[in-house]
Amino acid sequence: MSEQKLFMIVDDDPDDRFFFHEAIKKINTSHECIEVDAGHKALTHLRAAPRLPNYIFLDINMPLMDGKEVLRELKKDEKFKNTPVIIYSSSSYHVDIDETKQLGAAHFITKTFHIDNLPADITLALDAVDQSQMS
Repeated sequence: MSEQKLFMIVDDDPDDRFFFHEAIKKINTSHECIEVDAGHKALTHLRAAPRLPNYIFLDINMPLMDGKEVLRELKKDEKFKNTPVIIYSSSSYHVDIDETKQLGAAHFITKTFHIDNLPADITLALDAVDQSQMS
């Protein structure tokens, strides 16, 4: 994953967005990261974007439009349906993991309390997504 990638993080928590953005920079300083604080704003941004992100990281628990609703909308749209969506949530409930995978999520990361582990967690998720797309 040496070439420049564009990531989108959709999370209502500014701290989680900050730590995610910092983790992306640690993985590769040439990667870019778009931060969006709400599900409906993510859809608006994506519909107008000249360049789609390579990966979308999506929180489940957000007000107004939760991550599952955003995921449903993304997977219904021809423009976005093939963009890998990785759930990035504080939830570790199997029902959330199973439901989001059924809705089309490519992977699920449970947020860690150990921020130092975040770059490795993201890299593992990206590797898993890339491997599944090759098969």
